[in-house]
Amino acid sequence: MTTKPTYILTILILTFGLISCGQNTASQEPIKNKSNFSLSITTYNHAEQIFNGITTYDLKNDTLKIHRSFMFSDKDTILLSKKIDDNSIEQIRSIRIDNLKDFYFNNCIMATSGNEYFISTTIDTVNKKISLHHYYDKQIERLINEFNKNIPDNLKLDYLTSETKQDCE
Repeated sequence: MTTKPTYILTILILTFGLISCGQNTASQEPIKNKSNFSLSITTYNHAEQIFNGITTYDLKNDTLKIHRSFMFSDKDTILLSKKIDDNSIEQIRSIRIDNLKDFYFNNCIMATSGNEYFISTTIDTVNKKISLHHYYDKQIERLINEFNKNIPDNLKLDYLTSETKQDCE
C-alpha cells in the first residue's frame, strides 16, 4: 500500500525524468535554420580605388554575387554570380560578429590611405554594420576566410594579417 506522499514523489520523479529526456533529445537534433540571412562586404584600397574600383560581395539567400563599381561610372560590373550550398552558408553564418563595435580605425594609417572594409549582415531581423579602416580583427579574418572558400582565387577578398601594425596613438 503506497501513501499519498510516496505517490506524489513518484509522479514528480517520473515527470522530471521525462522532461530531462525530452530536453536531451531536442538538443541532439541538428538545427536547420532557414531564417533570413544576408551578408555584404564592400572593400577598396584608397590608393588603388581609381584603377581597381570598389568591390562588393553580396550573399543573399543562397546566391553570392560579386560586383565592382568604378568612379565616374553609373554601371556595376558583375564579376560572379553563383549558388552557395547550405553547409557553407551555415559556416559563414555561425561566425558571430554581432558583438563587435560598429567602427574600427587604425591610427597608424592616414585616413586617406589603406584598405577600407564595410560589412553589413542581417540575421532574422537583426542588422549589424561594421566599418574597418585598415584594421585587423580576428573574427573578421575568420569570416573572410570562410567566405573565400566559395570564391575563385582571382576574386578572393584580400584581408589584413595579424601582423598589421595598429597600436599607434
